[in-house]
Amino acid sequence: MVLKKADGLLIKITDFFTIVSMFSLTIMVSFQVLNRFILHWPAAWTEEMARYNFVWVSLLGAVSALHYKRHLSVDILFETLKSEKLKKKLTVIGLLFILLFSLILTWTGWQYTKANINVNCEFGAFPLGIIYAIMPISGILLTVVSLRQIVEELGNLPR
Repeated sequence: MVLKKADGLLIKITDFFTIVSMFSLTIMVSFQVLNRFILHWPAAWTEEMARYNFVWVSLLGAVSALHYKRHLSVDILFETLKSEKLKKKLTVIGLLFILLFSLILTWTGWQYTKANINVNCEFGAFPLGIIYAIMPISGILLTVVSLRQIVEELGNLPR
């Protein structure tokens, strides 16, 4: 129950930041195209920020995709199985791999963020550690979502 409430709140916040990041990415790329091709004055900072923003959108989008069960999967083998029990077990195994990935992402992302907190981005506006913080943040969010889904699947396993 606690996981479900935490997951619900975190997804609302994640969805909000995903939308804001996508909107700002669209604005930055449009501004860059306008400057480069119409005004003939390329703004280098928009390209760099668009790259960072794309990473944020991708990682936050991965959290939302897992929550709404819209992530990519190869289900040809899964769909040929007749046993619901086996399908549930395969789902749990898949979620355990996602959990393992999210824990690795959290740990390595945290190390990478700490290592770059005193390094400024190319145009020098702020530390790269702030930009790289999305790795441990999304790792934690993926961990919460995958744990909730594992608990739900284990609770629904036929005996």
